[in-house]
Amino acid sequence: MNDKRLTDQQLLATQGTGLIEVLVSTMGFVWRPTTQHDAGIDGEIEVRDTSDGRMTGMLIKVQSKAVSAFQNETDEGFDYWPDPRDVRYWLEHSLPVILIVSRPATQEAYWISVSEQRASYPQSKRFRFIKRRDRLDGSSQARLVALAQAASPSSVCPVLAKQEWLVSNLLPVTQLPDRLYFVDTPFRDSKAVGEILRSNDLRLEFILKGGQVLTVRDLADARYQCLCNPDMVKSAPVDEWSASSDPAKQRDFVALMNKCLRELLHSLPETLCFDRANHCYYFPPSLNGKPYHYAYRGDKKETAREVFKERINKKKNHVMGYRHSAMKAQFLRFDGAWYLEVTPTYFFTWKGYQQSKWHAEWLKRIKELEKNAAVRGQLMMWVDILLNPPDLFGESYPFLDFGPPLKFKSNFGIDDAAWTASDPTGKQLLNNTSVTLFELL
Repeated sequence: MNDKRLTDQQLLATQGTGLIEVLVSTMGFVWRPTTQHDAGIDGEIEVRDTSDGRMTGMLIKVQSKAVSAFQNETDEGFDYWPDPRDVRYWLEHSLPVILIVSRPATQEAYWISVSEQRASYPQSKRFRFIKRRDRLDGSSQARLVALAQAASPSSVCPVLAKQEWLVSNLLPVTQLPDRLYFVDTPFRDSKAVGEILRSNDLRLEFILKGGQVLTVRDLADARYQCLCNPDMVKSAPVDEWSASSDPAKQRDFVALMNKCLRELLHSLPETLCFDRANHCYYFPPSLNGKPYHYAYRGDKKETAREVFKERINKKKNHVMGYRHSAMKAQFLRFDGAWYLEVTPTYFFTWKGYQQSKWHAEWLKRIKELEKNAAVRGQLMMWVDILLNPPDLFGESYPFLDFGPPLKFKSNFGIDDAAWTASDPTGKQLLNNTSVTLFELL
């Protein structure tokens, strides 16, 4: 008589590990089952870089529990009561351990990190699975990478195979003046030119070089005779500067465009300040010194951002200074086309206008804390300001305009959680404000 038996539970367990193998391989990772001496670990997952097939050496240990029915199941989740001896073993393991509870009959599998259950387990003696969050499928990729990365901080975080749009901080320049005007002037410094213009209630975007004014406005206009002889005014197509390979002409053109940018921002309904020392535009203080928000158009709806805020010393209960949302901007030329690089930042002041002596320290702290979403939100706010059309009775600025930020489609990406997993503080450093940013859309 043949006494060999294979129980339904053994078959169920095999079905469970088989389901895990299918799901793990589908997301591009590698599953290795334990072949002998099962002592609370049924296998391991090795993270694989799906962009080039590189094996990362980043490992996660797995305990599989296949069941015919989930305990205390609702639409939201279910419970699982593990063996306390297994839990102690998992928590003492040198590698991260996840528990996968599966129901092979419905091809469902859910997972949790055992270490993340450490705080709640001693009281409840159970693990609570949330279906929407814990399902083992393609959406688990980033969380698994983050878990493995945290245990292997020296490992290179892999690129995940997923399509996403990237939005840059480069705004294409869509409008330039048709011509530039230049003429000799008796004034020898920009301050003197500015004074004569103000005394005649005139505004003029100009640079002064070698006793000659270069501007985007026609100086033959009789209003400017206080500055020059209108009959001596000359002009040339803007391309002579904008498309020139001469570094000196490029510098002059950029300097003039910066003057135009200031005038464009001055013409908009939203009042902004400019700090020459830091070369940044920033929101002014409120009249009463209290925080205020700026409303703007987000991707899908109207939103608002706090753009002016007090910094309070909580121990002494007094105002230490003020935080202003700010923007740095510079003109760049790529492949013959001009762009405005917009870099969101902050400006810290004392009394609302004077730079605080703590500016550098406070700026460093806030940039250490901010993550992609916060920086991107700021970028979209400044984009909204720069693209803000005039009101019904206003006129658009005629010499400079911008289009929406350049966007790029990528077949790969790095999830924020995985990117920051090796940092025990969870901070994402964004200290370099001079480099072009590419943010996740």
